[in-house]
Amino acid sequence: MHPVLFELFGYPVHIYAVAIALGFMFGIWLVVRYGQTVGLDKAMLLDLCWWIIVAGLVGSRLAFIAVEWKQYWYPCVDVAQFNALFPDKAITEPDCTRILRFWNGGLVFYGGVIGAMLTIVWFLRREKVRFSPVADALIPSLALGQFFGRLGCFAAGCCFGAPSDSALAVHFPANSMPFRHHLDIGLIEPLATHSAGVHPVQLYDSLGGLALFFILLLVRRRKRYDGQVFVWWLFIYPFWRSTVEFFRGDVERGYLTEVVVGPINDLLGLAPGTPTFLSTSQAISLAMLAVAVAYWWKRHPRRVTAT
Repeated sequence: MHPVLFELFGYPVHIYAVAIALGFMFGIWLVVRYGQTVGLDKAMLLDLCWWIIVAGLVGSRLAFIAVEWKQYWYPCVDVAQFNALFPDKAITEPDCTRILRFWNGGLVFYGGVIGAMLTIVWFLRREKVRFSPVADALIPSLALGQFFGRLGCFAAGCCFGAPSDSALAVHFPANSMPFRHHLDIGLIEPLATHSAGVHPVQLYDSLGGLALFFILLLVRRRKRYDGQVFVWWLFIYPFWRSTVEFFRGDVERGYLTEVVVGPINDLLGLAPGTPTFLSTSQAISLAMLAVAVAYWWKRHPRRVTAT
């Protein structure tokens, strides 16, 4: 874990923020480059990408704040209550700026996706441009952004994995998010210098995003109808995300309900009693798979005569 890349004029430059910025930069370049080859207007794509950046950041931040509202409400309005709930993060005076510090972590990927998708639909309707060709231009960049974003998560120590003693396990240093969590649940001693070993789920998700990026580029080169690339992402990413969720260890993502399936936990090497289902992201993944089926049914050339 190395959250700060360097300091600029006395201010820390966080790897998390740099990774997100790189994802946006490369993503926009790829969208515009491909869009021009298929006749999409460059200015329109650049305007859309701007709105996607804004909506993605706002949506991902709002989703995190909705789940972890106590960490943002009480520091601003009730310092004593915040210190009682989070003694390891105690503050001495009101702080209403925590909501803006996304570079310390605190962005929910699915929240950003939902915000961006709604914005894309709104923007394209306003511009009277068909959704499917633009979605095919955009969606590989989302997978690439996932690759960069999860590398930032790994550097920040957020979105960490479940305890593991496998050869792939990593240890995070003192005062990191996994370290504090393991201290709270008694998994490590107060004088420990690092966290217990955990699955590097940020890297699992990052490499999955990179693999999905190349898969989508291949599909786009051979696609038979508009929207085919988008529907591939709708099918593959939720499945992959639901799988990665099994190995997550952070509590911030939340559960709609906690169901323990012993045989699955044993197969995956998870600790007894670890909730198998249903995290918030797994529930959203199920909803997205339903959307994927509906979208595929509507767009597949067997059902439409023209795309």
